Amino acid sequence: MLLENFYKIFFFWIEAKLADKNWMWKLTFVSVFVSLFLAFPPYSLLADHLSVYGSKLDAWVFVQNQAQDLFHPKNMEYDVRRENMIFRWTLPLLSFLTNHNVVLIVVLQGILGILFLKKAGDYVFSVSGDKIATALFVMSLANIFVSVWAFADVHGYGDEFAYFFLLTALLSRNPVVIFLSVQFAFFTDERAVVAGGYLLLWWMVTKAYDKNDFSLSALFKAAFTGESAVIWVAWIVYFGIREYVQQKYFPHHSYSTIGTPVLFADAHRNGLGSSVWGAFEGTWLIMGAALLSLWLTKRYLVLFALFIGFAVLLATGIYVHDIDRALSYGFPFILLAAFILFKTASLRSVRIVFFFSMVVCVCHPQVFYMGYNKILWLEPFPVKGLMYLDRVLCWNFFD
Repeated sequence: MLLENFYKIFFFWIEAKLADKNWMWKLTFVSVFVSLFLAFPPYSLLADHLSVYGSKLDAWVFVQNQAQDLFHPKNMEYDVRRENMIFRWTLPLLSFLTNHNVVLIVVLQGILGILFLKKAGDYVFSVSGDKIATALFVMSLANIFVSVWAFADVHGYGDEFAYFFLLTALLSRNPVVIFLSVQFAFFTDERAVVAGGYLLLWWMVTKAYDKNDFSLSALFKAAFTGESAVIWVAWIVYFGIREYVQQKYFPHHSYSTIGTPVLFADAHRNGLGSSVWGAFEGTWLIMGAALLSLWLTKRYLVLFALFIGFAVLLATGIYVHDIDRALSYGFPFILLAAFILFKTASLRSVRIVFFFSMVVCVCHPQVFYMGYNKILWLEPFPVKGLMYLDRVLCWNFFD
């Protein structure tokens, strides 16, 4: 009874707070504030490695090398990370345009993270028409890796650019916008190329519900026509450019770790389970509820297609050390789960699922994995403050 009363009062409070005209921006900024308070980015790491030439962190160093000569970057053999970056051109382009102003790029990345949340919230509200469900969803999304990484990535990986452009493509009906967006995403990180398949699943499932046609032929048609056709063209163009550039400028290039599921190795396996959970946290409840709804409504073909897509996400994730980054490219599954729930369940039921998703996402510590059996924690702002005082006053509590 006490929980039920709290639940009703909490929803009434949310509705009252979101009554003004610019409620979506208000929701977005509050969600970002909560996220930053609970998982403050490691800006001290960036500050410690800044120099007049940019950042001394290895990925940023190689980004600068690429910006100076994209097809002949120096010191390419220095680290295994660099051999994986030679076809990632979005950050080098930004580095070139900003004279390698790392701080400006990180700020831009944060702005795109805010816009990512705003666009996702706009979509959820357009489907649901409910401010409370939208608020719960946005707060959930703001406190999982895909959004937190917009501010926490000071290392020079740039995944948030890919996340943003993939979302832009997913929510657009304009073929030019879709094509350009996915090209930017593809040339940010190869994991976005795989995520192009998740966009196909998005259009397959949403069109099936819009047309109320869940037949195999309808799903197959949706995978190759309309917006999906643009993804196929984008893949052809992307791989064509890669093949040409590799043959002309990097004929002897190879990936030393390709084909190796590194997270099964003893040196890396300890973070696998935590990342499969931690990349999605409470949004697993949303995806689980959507799968249950598909099963109960006997949409077995849709269920099978989503199972295959998610299996690809998990299978590709185990081939890299930083599995949280890889799994977060599966954020379309979260949006798709929300869409399915709004189409198949009552608003009251959806609110309950979103409420508990939000509680888990907000309360769960923001941890992620970067390999070598080290699970990293983004400390809350008060803890960061204590760490700063400890460092200045030489208390040595955090050493």
